[in-house]
Amino acid sequence: MPVVRDQAFLLKRAPYGESSLVVHAFTRQHGRVHLIAKGAYRATSRYFCVLDFFDTLDIEWSDGRGQALAILRWGTVLERRRTIAADLERYQAALLMVELTELAGRPDQAEQGLFGLLRTGLDALAAGAAPTLALVVFELGFLQNLGLSPALIACAACGLTAAPVTPDGLRAAFSAGAGGRLCRPCAEEAKRAGRRVGTLPVEILSAAQELSPRGAAEADPIPAPDVPAPDVLVRVRDLLERFLDYHLETRPKTSQTFLSVPNRNAPEPGHPGPAGALP
Repeated sequence: MPVVRDQAFLLKRAPYGESSLVVHAFTRQHGRVHLIAKGAYRATSRYFCVLDFFDTLDIEWSDGRGQALAILRWGTVLERRRTIAADLERYQAALLMVELTELAGRPDQAEQGLFGLLRTGLDALAAGAAPTLALVVFELGFLQNLGLSPALIACAACGLTAAPVTPDGLRAAFSAGAGGRLCRPCAEEAKRAGRRVGTLPVEILSAAQELSPRGAAEADPIPAPDVPAPDVLVRVRDLLERFLDYHLETRPKTSQTFLSVPNRNAPEPGHPGPAGALP
């Protein structure tokens, strides 16, 4: 039975028997792996006090092809991130990063970009970055990694300029199903094709664009003067998580409360262009 060693993050763990754990891990070279950690709670275990969330791990397992669970043989912590669990908002942001990684990670597939993206996001949280900022940057990189980045400035359909569609120039046409921001002709065409087309604030789309990774899946650190105001960050997060909700067709548990409130980017009452409609 071949032995495999790789860096990993813990995705899930569940008790098995009196002293063992069933573990789902996300590895750099082998994607998602499911393991049985026998005797994990015993002080003599070779991975005692190792299998914690948000830490970078170095693990070794027996790769039993065709078996539901491979056998964990050894593990150590490469980097602890204890500060994440000390703050509820930071913890929830990290948990959502892990949940999204679990949704996208594939078994037996090298996912170095996604692995690096998660590590960068967790490092930012552990270093004290604002949780919403770290999460938004992660989600933008996550969408890019999946090839699902929304069009935020130009038209998703024709690639031309997507000017605002409201008389005050503050809102642009947007459709998750059509790939993001749209010019008016393409928005009308998308509506005729049965897609839902609404509007989003140009300010929020521009802020999301400024925070987007530049070419690589891992975003560069954001200089402090360029960080949007907290209320803008929350609305960018709302945009991204509703976009993810549409394309993933499943909602991470950590997102459920955040998305249970009405759309934070909907037009104010009396504003031209009701939510979900193109003026």
